[in-house]
Amino acid sequence: MIDEHDFTGLKCPLPVLKAKRVLKNLDKGKAVVFISDDPASPIDFSHFSENEGYNILIKSLENGKHYFTLSKI
Repeated sequence: MIDEHDFTGLKCPLPVLKAKRVLKNLDKGKAVVFISDDPASPIDFSHFSENEGYNILIKSLENGKHYFTLSKI
């Protein structure tokens, strides 16, 4: 089962900052889903994953919410 963290209602940069705290303790190969309704979050999560060494497995938009699945490389 993949952990989900819903950051709906938070604006940039809070979703990524909170995600960073969660990912800090993530084991290699594990994945976490983050949910955000901030319009800037696709850009923020993409930049974060590139700079911090995470894969974005899924980026999708559903009912105004972005879903990101990140895993540790």
